[in-house]
Amino acid sequence: MNLSDMGFPRQLEADYGTDVIRRVLTERTCKLWSGGNLDVPLIAMNDPLKKALQAAVLKGRLRCGFEGALHKLNNEKTGIAHVRERSDVSHGERISRLILLANDGAERFYRHVEQLLRSHASRLLGCLLDTDGSILGKLVTGKDRQIKLVMAEHKDAVSEILRAILGEQGSGAKPSAGGSRTGIKGALARLPHTR
Repeated sequence: MNLSDMGFPRQLEADYGTDVIRRVLTERTCKLWSGGNLDVPLIAMNDPLKKALQAAVLKGRLRCGFEGALHKLNNEKTGIAHVRERSDVSHGERISRLILLANDGAERFYRHVEQLLRSHASRLLGCLLDTDGSILGKLVTGKDRQIKLVMAEHKDAVSEILRAILGEQGSGAKPSAGGSRTGIKGALARLPHTR
């Protein structure tokens, strides 16, 4: 995943700047599986991120599970291709979908996720959380469920989740309407070095 080529939601770029966003997302990265060659951001599960995920659930903007995300992304890709065929207008490519992964999936699962990220690289960002599927499942469903993957499927949800991840990184960052922010730097410092 080459973050240097990715565009982010416009309001997020206006608030933080692309350099700050890229710096924070590349502070800690890891491979999804032992034979993989795609680095993804490694993200701490902190309180602002939990609140952003729960807000996305309440607004119906979070999809759970690999198959559901795959189906949704493939349908959207087909629709985008049809629109581009009929239009002479150039469309910029920006991250509009965000996949967050639990850290206890099987290697086969992560291989499939890596293929999904490559197939939709122009508008999909994937991050590995420092939490397991049972904690992620409990957070997004309120029940004892194993969930290995959630996808934010609306640009506003993507922006709010990324705001929670970014925290107060960089100068000039503006607080979101959702309240105060805390950075991930301290939380990431407790994670094992994976780069």
